[in-house]
Amino acid sequence: MNRRRRSKIVIWILLLALITLALISLWIQWRQSPQSEIVPDIGNREIARPERQIERPMPEMPEPPVYKVKVAILIDDIGYDNKIFKKFVDFGIPLTFSILPDQRFSTRIAKEARSLNYEVMLHLPMEPRNPERNPGNGTLVTRMSQDEILKQLSEDIEAVPYIAGVNNHMGSLLTENRDVMNIILEEIHKRGLFFVDSKTSPRSVAYETAKRIGIRSGRRDVFLDNKSDIEYIKGQVDKVIRIARQNGEATAIGHPRAGTIAALREKIADFKREGIELVPVSEVLD
Repeated sequence: MNRRRRSKIVIWILLLALITLALISLWIQWRQSPQSEIVPDIGNREIARPERQIERPMPEMPEPPVYKVKVAILIDDIGYDNKIFKKFVDFGIPLTFSILPDQRFSTRIAKEARSLNYEVMLHLPMEPRNPERNPGNGTLVTRMSQDEILKQLSEDIEAVPYIAGVNNHMGSLLTENRDVMNIILEEIHKRGLFFVDSKTSPRSVAYETAKRIGIRSGRRDVFLDNKSDIEYIKGQVDKVIRIARQNGEATAIGHPRAGTIAALREKIADFKREGIELVPVSEVLD
């Protein structure tokens, strides 16, 4: 009897041990299984989440145009009329203004042009072949002595402030005189100014004399407005473009006239379309 009782006790002990092992195994499995995330209920309110930053490629910036051809437009005879000067300024292109000495608006225009970063030149009056043509105040003539030439030249230079260079006004007679041009250009060189030969005479020696002296210099390729007809002036602009494309640069001279303004207004866009940069005259000098 005692032996049977001991057998039952052993059996119960074994059963309890097995049950205990099973429960421990189940508890271990439960601990190792992934737990579901508990999200608190906050009244269906939207939870703000930081937006994910999306990397966007930087837009490609267009390359600035590279110009290989340059044109300078020099406007002569400035000083008589302040209003027409302002019409040229309205174009918003880097024109060069050549100003006559001792005219009503000469000083005022020179100061205003300078304040607007335009290049300013002295339009130096010189003796023409035709004695009936009057170059105006401050004219240099062939009959002057060297002292007289230098005195008048100094007065003309001082009459127009902020000048960077000089070109001749008329002068079809004087620019053919090598001795006189040598006196004038030596003084211009001493003052650190450049020189542009307006080429009012095919026999002008001004440019070659300036080159020999060592002055930064240039010469006119095209007169835009020898005729006041707008179609003619537009044709001259086309001529400037052809010369510039052939030679890499060109210098044009125009005057403060209504036809010149009207023609340029129509033709300015042609320069950009042809890949030509408009520049101050100092950028096309030798």
